[in-house]
Amino acid sequence: MMKEFLREDLRDFQPYQANDVEYLIKLDANESPFDLPDCVKKQLAFELMGKSDFNRYPDPGGRELRGAIAEACGVDREEVVLGNGSDELIQILVHAFINKGEVALCPVPSFVMYKICTQIGGGIAVEIPLDENFEYQMDAYYKAIEEYNPKMIFLCSPNNPTGNTLSEQEIIKLAEGYRGVIVVDEAYCEFSGGSLSKRIVRYPNIIVLRTFSKAMGLAGLRIGYLICNKDLALQINKVKPPYNLNRFSQRAAVLMLKNQDIIKERIRYIIKQREELYRQLNGMAKVRTFPSQANFLLIQVPDADRIAKRLLDEGILVRGFQRDSRLKDCLRITVGLEEENRSFVRELRRILKEERQ
Repeated sequence: MMKEFLREDLRDFQPYQANDVEYLIKLDANESPFDLPDCVKKQLAFELMGKSDFNRYPDPGGRELRGAIAEACGVDREEVVLGNGSDELIQILVHAFINKGEVALCPVPSFVMYKICTQIGGGIAVEIPLDENFEYQMDAYYKAIEEYNPKMIFLCSPNNPTGNTLSEQEIIKLAEGYRGVIVVDEAYCEFSGGSLSKRIVRYPNIIVLRTFSKAMGLAGLRIGYLICNKDLALQINKVKPPYNLNRFSQRAAVLMLKNQDIIKERIRYIIKQREELYRQLNGMAKVRTFPSQANFLLIQVPDADRIAKRLLDEGILVRGFQRDSRLKDCLRITVGLEEENRSFVRELRRILKEERQ
């Protein structure tokens, strides 16, 4: 069997599996419901019809894009590192800092790629459970630091899939008393209004992860970046592949950053829709809706797997967690366009009513 060629420690490994089914309304992956702005499309089309330079490798350091990100975030260009989505950056960080057998602390439930990348890199992922309300238990992190002496700590704020945030003060307090690397994933920070990006350059061991996949609406182009102290960025760049972000993605990201008014308007729209969706779901019998500072809501419902399948029968794709013991009764709903959210609420209400009969 081909399995015998795989590394022994990965032979029983469970990879991340994304949904690959037909749908009419897609509310499962926390993507933006908005297409590229017309002005960005027109500029990209104009440049493509001219000299595209696609026969040449892209800028290995993404200098123009790093400069645009630095300006938008209020940091220095040398404090920005680009990646092919946040997934690659997580993998790069594990390769850069975790030796085989060293420990990384990972919140759970949270983004599973922290654990997956740590395991693939030969490290040991120690999971730190959130409490019964899915809030971070910082005492558990301090206890785990003493017990495992971890090389890296992953935090996610707002947390995926629960939508709650961790305070800036708690993160900084942790960093000041810890000698390893702290990775703070801020993939959804535009929807919460808070970010460490301007402050973390003062701290030699904090790295902030950001993405163009959510608020920026460029999930299909796979653009991620991190912000950290210059000295730390220099070490990370030793591991980063030189041409990891293609020329088209770099240019599209620069153009999006030049249209901040459009981005901010879309963020306001999604936040408004999130609050309305929360209000409607929170008023339903048999539904527990968790508050969220992201572009999604986590709900607890009876027989979540069955409800997810029935929603899919109506063409509505949501995220289920049947393989997760903590989340098996939960569904994660991406905030979509107003008409998409209405369709979801209408069908969920109908299904729940029929399930009670």
